[in-house]
Amino acid sequence: MPPLALTLVTLGACAPPGGISPADVTFDTATVWLRVGADSTGLVVEVAASRAQHELGLAGRTSLAPDAGMLFLFDPPRPADEGFWMWQTPIPLDIAFIDADGVILRILGMDPCAAPSQDDCPGYFAEAPYAAALEVSRGWFARSGIGVGASVRVD
Repeated sequence: MPPLALTLVTLGACAPPGGISPADVTFDTATVWLRVGADSTGLVVEVAASRAQHELGLAGRTSLAPDAGMLFLFDPPRPADEGFWMWQTPIPLDIAFIDADGVILRILGMDPCAAPSQDDCPGYFAEAPYAAALEVSRGWFARSGIGVGASVRVD
């Protein structure tokens, strides 16, 4: 069974579309284990598996606990040209794109975007197909010693 074996759904982005209210969307939580060599680091995450959850993401949040994040799950995996944006997300984040085997492919820093339209915000892309994406507070991956090639497992 692949490390990211949970029920996977479809993509959206990190921004609330018109009509979806944060009060209308709830998230389950899970523990994600990131492994580098013999070391593992645990992180409690909210799981975004539905279209509404994908579209809302962390938009509108003004803070994120230091050891918390959001895990986006996709089935089928998303192509390299489908990414994330930070429209209406006021906190800087890092994102790790994860392949179907649970390996981190790419980590990027994402800046808040207060533009009037999501089309005016920069996109952040994996540059390869991905089955999941993990968003955390800016700098968390570096502080935790997690980089490209680390393995990810969800409990």
